[in-house]
Amino acid sequence: MKKLLLLVVLSFLLLGCSQNSYSQNSTTKTLHVYSGAGMRKPMDKIAKMFEDMYGVKVICDYAGSGYLLAKIEATKSGDIFVPGDYIFVKKLMEKGEIVKYKNLTKHIPVIVVQKGNPKHIESLKDLAKPGIRLAIGDRNIAIGIAVNKILDKADKYDPGIKEKILKNVVVKGATVKQVLLYVLEKQVDAAIVWKADAMENKDKLEIIPINESYNVIKTVPIAVLKFSKDRKLANEFYNFTLTKGKKVFEEYGFTVI
Repeated sequence: MKKLLLLVVLSFLLLGCSQNSYSQNSTTKTLHVYSGAGMRKPMDKIAKMFEDMYGVKVICDYAGSGYLLAKIEATKSGDIFVPGDYIFVKKLMEKGEIVKYKNLTKHIPVIVVQKGNPKHIESLKDLAKPGIRLAIGDRNIAIGIAVNKILDKADKYDPGIKEKILKNVVVKGATVKQVLLYVLEKQVDAAIVWKADAMENKDKLEIIPINESYNVIKTVPIAVLKFSKDRKLANEFYNFTLTKGKKVFEEYGFTVI
């Protein structure tokens, strides 16, 4: 029974981005997309649209961008990379493993708190108050990198604030979705996540902007990997995402470029 349950779970995980069923025969073309977890909803929809138009199977890997980068470098496989920060594409470019890339949309960090804001958090400075329980992304994902840079900038305006805020961090998430979930499940008082993820749950939490003086807005690129076995199909998906796909990102609260 346990073996049967495991097989069922694995079969769902292997479905990738789409809910469509495809015959796994040699004539079915497949496209492998690595995408940051923060883009899951728009990428799911874009993948479904592309599958319907081109009759192919789109398989997506969603995770923190650092983990995806490690997977790409370990397997030397895949077609498309959509990380939460340009820095991850840059690392592959330095190794000659990117064919081309273009900026797609922006990631804007915001603070999220429980509905009703019981701790009265109004700014980044309030995250340094004693007793605040804070969740952030770990150093291997885009939002974690962004938070570290934000705190570095804030520390120049208010020396010592970075250390005070980090003392209040009680948990770090492997993806931005996980970081957000800690607030939704009331395990923490606040978290720093991407605006688009916060907007998806705006009826369940409060969103607080971060001062422009030290906020760090990230650029989300889309890139074609050198390892693609079907460069033509990869280019089709690349162009499709940069055209029709941008409207989808806007639907989910992203600021497209």
